[in-house]
Amino acid sequence: MACERFQAEGMRLLDEELSVEEKRQYEEHVKSCDDCRRELKEIGRIVELTNDLKLRAPDEEFWARYWDNLFHRLERGTGFVLMIAGILVVLAYAVYQAVTSPEFLTVKGISVAVILLGLVVVFLSVVRERYQESKSDPYKGVKQ
Repeated sequence: MACERFQAEGMRLLDEELSVEEKRQYEEHVKSCDDCRRELKEIGRIVELTNDLKLRAPDEEFWARYWDNLFHRLERGTGFVLMIAGILVVLAYAVYQAVTSPEFLTVKGISVAVILLGLVVVFLSVVRERYQESKSDPYKGVKQ
């Protein structure tokens, strides 16, 4: 039971977060407990390794590619949204014209309206499917 308490405090000891009394109790316990001593040594090694890590600053080439990729994604995304919006406006206008036309209640008018409505449904379905596939595409990051 006492070991669990001391094992949990090993990181706090290394980070110098223990009070003087807690530190004294911990060090006293570690002298008599092989498991806690081994645990403290392992944690200390991990801390030592992570402290030795140096982050490399990105070079100019990295930033050039980063901004190019970002702008390309924004351009394509914006273009795609504008294209979809334009197609939907044209289809909505065509449906409006078909419905408000005096010939709408004829077989020809109803057929055109059904065809246009079908195109809208198919278009929206394809757009939704492509969007869903793009989120889970395993080859998304693969360059050709």
